Amino acid sequence: MDSEERLAVFLDYENLALGAREHLGGMTFDFGPIADALAVRGRVVVRRAYADWSYFDEDRRSLTRHQVELIEMPQRMGASRKNAADIKMVVDAIEMAFERDYISTFVMCTGDSDFSPLVHKLRELNKRVIGVGVEKSTSRLLPPACDEFLFYDRLEGVEVPEPTPVKRAEPAPATRRETRLKAAPDPAPTP
Repeated sequence: MDSEERLAVFLDYENLALGAREHLGGMTFDFGPIADALAVRGRVVVRRAYADWSYFDEDRRSLTRHQVELIEMPQRMGASRKNAADIKMVVDAIEMAFERDYISTFVMCTGDSDFSPLVHKLRELNKRVIGVGVEKSTSRLLPPACDEFLFYDRLEGVEVPEPTPVKRAEPAPATRRETRLKAAPDPAPTP
């Protein structure tokens, strides 16, 4: 009997890409380190990323090189694009949990705590859940809900730029009057 883990990967792409740019020195999100980290945990059989891809042209090319299926969530007038992508991702994950019993592990790539109920439901359905997120943009509620959580910035192959040191402002040079006041002795107390 084959005991190899079968993994389905779901990427809340906007959450990851914006988290990397905002908290990792403007770096572009790269799926490669996630793919490498998951390769030692089993065989990835599904890779899906959800976003309005018109905002992520370069990223789209990189993901297709990693055989990630891009699920287009176009911005609609009056509709919340973010919520539409989140809902589609949840529906797809639950559907896959019921239809493909050979998938034993679900990898939820997001830092959004809104996915905690999905994580709990997948675990209730006897599925292992691995979370992946950018450390500074991941809700504190999500990692403990998962069986395992990987911080993207700590993965091998992710080169996080060193933060540029912030120089402290030097005090302005004292004016001649301030210098004279500091140098003048305190008047002697009068009896």
